[in-house]
Amino acid sequence: MTNGKSLISADWDLLEFQEPVLRDLLGYWNKCRGARAAPARSDIDATEMPGLLPYTFVIDVMESPRDFRFRIAGTHIRDALGEEITGKHIGEVFPPDFGAEVHEIWSRVVADRRPVRGTGDLWIPDREYVKWEGLAMPLSSDGDSVKMLLGGVVFHQIAHKRT
Repeated sequence: MTNGKSLISADWDLLEFQEPVLRDLLGYWNKCRGARAAPARSDIDATEMPGLLPYTFVIDVMESPRDFRFRIAGTHIRDALGEEITGKHIGEVFPPDFGAEVHEIWSRVVADRRPVRGTGDLWIPDREYVKWEGLAMPLSSDGDSVKMLLGGVVFHQIAHKRT
């Protein structure tokens, strides 16, 4: 939060996406999970979603203390952020206030085992603000504990320069 204002608008219920690629990614996740709360990582097959891969990320959920590390990040994400983020923790990728909100929201995805849609502006150091829409969904091999997240993000045109 900045000055008491959230940097991320989180939608836990409607999950109505502006970006078709995120709708498709949610549909794929739902297909893979069937009647379970969440699919396992082994249910996800990259060859079944080639058009989604540039926008897709896979996150390792770390415990004691809770943290999140990018296992995989698509080319759209790398290009928008201007760096390779695979292997990096969220605190290494995002500005502190934004990273703290991501941490809080992804922690709720883990605890509640349900997807979330997020939107907002992100300031990228030495660059400008960009609008984005994203999705984070739990992956669980045992149906209970969430050790990974599957998600996607689409960065939109630049909103305005940082002042």
